[in-house]
Amino acid sequence: MMADLTGYSALTEAHGGASAAQLVRKYIELVDGALVGDCKLFQRIGDQVVILSDSAPDMLSTARRLNKMTSDEHHFLSIHAGLHYGPVFIERNNLFGSTINVASRIMNIAQRGEILCSQSFITKLAGLGTAKSAGRYKLKNIAEEFELFRLDEPIVHLLVIDPVCHMQIDASKSKLYTEYNHVTYHFCSIDCRDRFKAAPKHFISDVK
Repeated sequence: MMADLTGYSALTEAHGGASAAQLVRKYIELVDGALVGDCKLFQRIGDQVVILSDSAPDMLSTARRLNKMTSDEHHFLSIHAGLHYGPVFIERNNLFGSTINVASRIMNIAQRGEILCSQSFITKLAGLGTAKSAGRYKLKNIAEEFELFRLDEPIVHLLVIDPVCHMQIDASKSKLYTEYNHVTYHFCSIDCRDRFKAAPKHFISDVK
């Protein structure tokens, strides 16, 4: 599994490297708490994590737990993730092979709060997951066309999204908000609110 924080670049631009580093530290804590069975956090690159397991059911449980944990976290970012099953080659703590490349491409297609997987991953679940086709995709630099599947519907966010830094906000705890075109937007900070008020059209189209 490869899982990325959605909106990490926007958050880094809005709040700087120190805030981004603090958020990643929290992310790793959540990842560690989400691991099921033999799942192992193998590598972190920026806000992206690579998790390995010999068990597809354990990996699915881990993905679901991590998705729920991050989606429920106030002042945080949700994930998007890609799951694929196949052989990997490990040398000097680095991963090689098409399995890693495919998982990365699938992750990049997934949207906020969404977990997508390949047919080979579903096959290893042995009927433990009900999958819906998400369509066929030509993955970058990979010759074979892949049909991707959604094992769960994307999590319906009870939290709202700060349109500037993309951080999740619990509206019931928010004291920073403004209205634009009859829609109320909530913010994590005065700076984000003021940046939005100065150029609202710049930010609204970025939030998905």
